[in-house]
Amino acid sequence: MNQALLTIQSSTDSTLLDLDGDEFISLLDARIDGVYSDLITTDLWKTLQSVDTPIELLRHFMREVSLEISSYQPRAAKAAITAIGRMPRSLDERAVKTMLRHQAEVFTHGEMALRDYHTLGGDVEWARQQSPSSAAYAVASVWSAIANERDSFAYLGALYASEGLIQQVASGTVGALLGRGFSADTLEFVCSHSEEDAKYTALIRALIGKVAKRFQDSRDSILHGTDNLLNIFPLPVWQTAFDRALESFEREAAF
Repeated sequence: MNQALLTIQSSTDSTLLDLDGDEFISLLDARIDGVYSDLITTDLWKTLQSVDTPIELLRHFMREVSLEISSYQPRAAKAAITAIGRMPRSLDERAVKTMLRHQAEVFTHGEMALRDYHTLGGDVEWARQQSPSSAAYAVASVWSAIANERDSFAYLGALYASEGLIQQVASGTVGALLGRGFSADTLEFVCSHSEEDAKYTALIRALIGKVAKRFQDSRDSILHGTDNLLNIFPLPVWQTAFDRALESFEREAAF
């Protein structure tokens, strides 16, 4: 477990109820920022940012990251729509429309990742036939558990963590890779998410504020969803991709 989640333990229901809306959002933000702070201290991140890293290794890495994303995203989208459908019927209709509209806009992002996988040299038909890695399976499983356990408010917490982290990671990645000669055409997923996810994060933040005010008992579930995703995302996914990339890079270099 990352240090941020070790040092900020889950609050009790009574403690959460004592927080105002902004304080509750700040609690979630602290979790997210802590995971990102841990990520950027890793050797993996330093390798990605280093100008001394061979560009071919970076290409291998982004190709494998794209494969990971494409394997969990469709499963996450399916579970997300199920979770939205199980929201309380007393929830404001506009909030439901907002959540469904967001899912409609990100519905094909797995295909977007596959396009990057292809432009970086991957075989899309082969990729479609592969089972998810353990890391990608874990990410998909968090979303599936939220849907299957009918804990719909946890969906908002996991979604907030996902969009917030992806935006930070994508922004940090785009700058490093474009500076090394990558084109935006080969980085459609990270370029899109570095620009769009700030908007989505703000949207979900507003939704959480409304839901947490309307349903006081939702806060524990929202926090639970945030913590569950942050325990397995994004570092295990990226480390899995990096390990495969390094192996294939070294294999090619040997010939």
